[in-house]
Amino acid sequence: MDQAQSLREYMNRFNESHETKHSSRLITITSGKGGVGKSNFTLNFALALRETGKKVIILDLDLSTANINILMGVNPRFTLADVLHQRKSMLEILEKGTGGIEYLLCGFELEELLKFDQNMLLFFWKQLQVLQSYADYILLDTGAGISKENIDFIMASDETILVTTPEPTAIADSYAVLKAVHQSTKQPPNFRLVVNRAHTYQEAVETSRALKNAANKFLKMKLMTLGFLMEDPYVQKAVRLQTPFYLAYPKCEATRSIKQILYSYTPEWGQTHQAPIKGIKGFFEKILSLGKMT
Repeated sequence: MDQAQSLREYMNRFNESHETKHSSRLITITSGKGGVGKSNFTLNFALALRETGKKVIILDLDLSTANINILMGVNPRFTLADVLHQRKSMLEILEKGTGGIEYLLCGFELEELLKFDQNMLLFFWKQLQVLQSYADYILLDTGAGISKENIDFIMASDETILVTTPEPTAIADSYAVLKAVHQSTKQPPNFRLVVNRAHTYQEAVETSRALKNAANKFLKMKLMTLGFLMEDPYVQKAVRLQTPFYLAYPKCEATRSIKQILYSYTPEWGQTHQAPIKGIKGFFEKILSLGKMT
């Protein structure tokens, strides 16, 4: 029996004896290209969720340009790698940023999991159970583009928010993400679209319509629109301050847009029935089944 198969069997046995009533909902937030404001949206959406009394964690999976902590002006002490090496527990590595938002940096490529011995991996799995029952929402801030890793993240999540702008290249790259996911599975996951940095409401609507029509016509995929954020100079001012605009400028247009998006958001929106929540535990199980550890 190889290490991956052995770990899968252990995970199944552990799940049967450690079922929890509470399960975090895992949301991947991604984009077709960089520079569309994906991480900024993730952070401010997380703050809005937290304001409703929900426990929210951001997991920054963008290993090349991780910047959630930069947007908050904080320096993380630990990453998930510290859990793998059994130096820290999951709750010990949780970092608190601006506004009390909690976040984690990944710190390693998921392909590297097989480099660790089984005892380390089993400890890591037990710690994931802790995180599973700790948070209501875990937001995965991924890298941009259509790498296999990003596609796997999308397919392993409970739902995905796709962030784009009205720029033709951003629209084309967003469609490329949808197409790549469509080609990878017969049952595409639940997608919701956020159009960022639109200069007018009409421009946002046209961007949304173009992507939705293309997804429906060529991919037979239903793409829901979650909301729009207009171009707002206070967003860049907040970036320079290294403070989320939701907190720095609570009355600016971008903050009002985030609140409207939150008002529109419900976990089952656009679904004919409530899908079982996979959460962080289900996420890593799915990563295994997608071939990360075969």
